Amino acid sequence: MAGFSEQLLAEHQVTWQAMQQHRFVVDIEHDRLPARVFDQYLVFEGDFVATAISIFALAVSKAPDIRRQRWLVGVLNALVNEQMGYFEQVLARRGIDPDRYPRNLPAVSRFRDGMLAAARQGDYADIITLMFGAEWMYFSWCRRVNACVSTDTDLRHWVDMHAQEAFFAQARWLKDELDTCAESLPPGELQRLSILYRQVLEWEIDFHSAAYEE
Repeated sequence: MAGFSEQLLAEHQVTWQAMQQHRFVVDIEHDRLPARVFDQYLVFEGDFVATAISIFALAVSKAPDIRRQRWLVGVLNALVNEQMGYFEQVLARRGIDPDRYPRNLPAVSRFRDGMLAAARQGDYADIITLMFGAEWMYFSWCRRVNACVSTDTDLRHWVDMHAQEAFFAQARWLKDELDTCAESLPPGELQRLSILYRQVLEWEIDFHSAAYEE
């Protein structure tokens, strides 16, 4: 019998495919993503990594045991040192001053604020659902487009980071953890998490579209 995560993927396949075939993804796949769009996206995504740190910190505080807390602390370490370090370097290399870019477009704020509010108000299973929705989606399209040639070395490195084994292990852990959480939840709670999962995908679609706004 398929786990809850697979049920979510099947149930929301239309929304899932809308993100997998998003203009942003397809432009990367065909090596035609405008540099200005990637620059804007880096500003958005760098800000969201800071939000993800807060979300995973909440997960640590709400995790039911030390085994899970240890894993989540490792995720936090990677976000703080590796991901934030990447953004510091790539923004400097590309001459991007984040304060000269729009950072609070409605779609960006909905994603950031919606994710953080759901993590604060929800329980451990809510946070796992949120981050599974974001990271499994990201790994899936990055793995697909990673074989494509990109003339932008920063973009190629960004995609490769999310297609490698370390990121897959993190996404897979969230997937397995969600299945474990779901085993003890009643049908009403599973339905609520399904709605939350779909919301994450919809937020992601709008977030990536915002990078194209002039």
